[in-house]
This record gives sequence, C-alpha cells and structure tokens, in this order.
Amino acid sequence: MDKPYLDNEFETVVHQLNQEIDRLAFALKLDLSNHAFLHQFLIQEIDQEHDHFHKRETLKGLITLRGKISIELTASGQPDLPSPVDEAIYQFLRVDQSN
Repeated sequence: MDKPYLDNEFETVVHQLNQEIDRLAFALKLDLSNHAFLHQFLIQEIDQEHDHFHKRETLKGLITLRGKISIELTASGQPDLPSPVDEAIYQFLRVDQSN
C-alpha cells in the first residue's frame, strides 16, 4: 500500500472514518458487535423507499471502505488500526470480494 498520507495523517483519517461509522450505527440503532446481523446488513439490498435508505447505504459503504483499508494493511504486513467493526466482519468482505 502506498502511503499517500504521513502515518499520523493516515491514522487521523481512519479515526474519522471510524467515528462516522459509529455515528451512523448509533443513529440507526445498529449493533456493530452483532456479527450475524451486520453481515446480513452488508449483503442485503435496502429498499430505496426505506426511511433511512441514505444513512443505511452510507454506512454500508463506509464499513466496506474500512474493511478494504483493513485488508490492504494486513496484506502489506502492517498492523491494522483500531476499528469499530470486528475483523471477522472484514473476513466476510474478503469472501464477498472473491466472488
């Protein structure tokens, strides 16, 4: 992984991403520690008429982005940074990416 940011800046950006994931999950009353529910949330299509469609789609995108960062860091031999989502969820993303 190329380092487009200095380490401290990269950590700050990832921390802000984590905060936004937490904020949206709280607003949607979604438990990020419930792996089965979170996995379903990530793979299911959301009805565009749903009251919180945009928040839900944004959260899915941010979790996917955070998962890709985690996967890239691990693949390059660097330690992952703290995350509001358990690494096991990112393993689901890795499986989904291979299909």
